[in-house]
Amino acid sequence: AKQVKTLCRENQNKDKWLTGNNVCELLHISSRSLQSYRDNGTLPYSQIGRKCYYKSSDIERFTGQSQIKHK
Repeated sequence: AKQVKTLCRENQNKDKWLTGNNVCELLHISSRSLQSYRDNGTLPYSQIGRKCYYKSSDIERFTGQSQIKHK
């Protein structure tokens, strides 16, 4: 039980959840572009009610992949 608590505490700070507005500002994209990334499975997300959230690690991974594609 202590190991689980320790793991949860360690991982709590590593992955911040971002709102759609945060992601749009970070990536300099429109909300419609973000929706397209959700629809085609390019960008993973979690939905609570009607609001979508994105892990910061997924955004970092996404930006790394898109930079490789553009070169």
